[in-house]
Amino acid sequence: MQKLYLDCIDPNGNCFIFYFAKLEYYFFRLSYTGIIYSGEHDDAFEKSSLASFVMPTVNQHMEISHTGFKYAGLWERLDAPVESVLFQDSEGRELFWNCHHPKSNVSITSNGKTFRGYGYAETLLMPIKPWLLPLEELRWGRFLSTKNTIIWICWKGMHPLNRLFYNGKLYEDASHANQGIVFNQGNGVLIFEQPVIVRKGKLSKVIEKYPLLKWVFNNRFLGSVEIKYKASTTFTDGKGVADKGWSLFEIVTWKK
Repeated sequence: MQKLYLDCIDPNGNCFIFYFAKLEYYFFRLSYTGIIYSGEHDDAFEKSSLASFVMPTVNQHMEISHTGFKYAGLWERLDAPVESVLFQDSEGRELFWNCHHPKSNVSITSNGKTFRGYGYAETLLMPIKPWLLPLEELRWGRFLSTKNTIIWICWKGMHPLNRLFYNGKLYEDASHANQGIVFNQGNGVLIFEQPVIVRKGKLSKVIEKYPLLKWVFNNRFLGSVEIKYKASTTFTDGKGVADKGWSLFEIVTWKK
């Protein structure tokens, strides 16, 4: 499976999330596109499609569009990419994470309106069935500001993983809580201020209008509960300098 994820939050808290995914399962091929919007005035929508598409090209200036959903976006990379192998199974298959746009200047046109802010984009290459991953809880997120870029991936379970990238530098001592994150021996502190739920529910809810997909995905995967948040965030570094920006993060709990 190949999954491209992109997001953007403007200074007012208008948030966009985009998905482009392709799955090959024996002779079965699936294309999926999705958009989630969470506005500053509690307005929101979510749309998805199984129509075939050409995967957007990843480069310095990355463009996406969807005529049916009436949006177009441009990501202009500001930070150097970050790459990592997150997991390797007993057969040598690797879950590869390519964070090709840790921070970008983004412009999105949606339904005739234009939004500008900082955004993020990554591609996951996953030859492993997602329900076979040895984890019970996933925490992922990113904080973007004019001065700083912080990205975190935390797994709990049989294969624990705790990686946080602060302006490209790796830290593996992050402590995660619903209110924020502490890392670098307590010198780096992220505080989420009044997080807003962007989406909450079982993953089966996402594909309920596509009954065929229930035959493709395992019940453990479909029973997982996902909560996505956006939050205005304060970051304090080791010198006590405070910085403001927006975070977008999620917690996924796998069904046992």
